[in-house]
Amino acid sequence: MVEAVIERDEDGRVQTVTLRGEETPEGRVAAALVEAPILGLRHYLHLDPEVTREGNTVRLVVDRSDFFLDREIDAVMETMVLGLRSLERAGQIVVREVGESITV
Repeated sequence: MVEAVIERDEDGRVQTVTLRGEETPEGRVAAALVEAPILGLRHYLHLDPEVTREGNTVRLVVDRSDFFLDREIDAVMETMVLGLRSLERAGQIVVREVGESITV
C-alpha cells in the first residue's frame, strides 16, 4: 500500500508531504509526483526544501521563508496534491490530509 500524508499550516498551505510506500508501479508514480515539486522548488524557485529519504519513505518540508513566493509555492504544491488525489480516486494510493485545505 502507498500512503501520502499532506500536512497543512493554519492558513491551509502545504507544509509537509510524507510518502510511504512499496516499490510498486503505483508507488513509483506517487514518488514521481512528490519528486517533481522538489525539483521545481529547487531549480525554478531557487528554494531549498528539506528532503529526507529513509527506505521507502520520502518526506518533503516546504521552505516558506520567502513570503513573496507563496503563490508560486502553492501552485507547485497544490498541483502535486491534485495528482496524488487523482491516484487515490483510481484506487491506487491513500491520501490523508492534516490541517485545513486551501481554497483557490
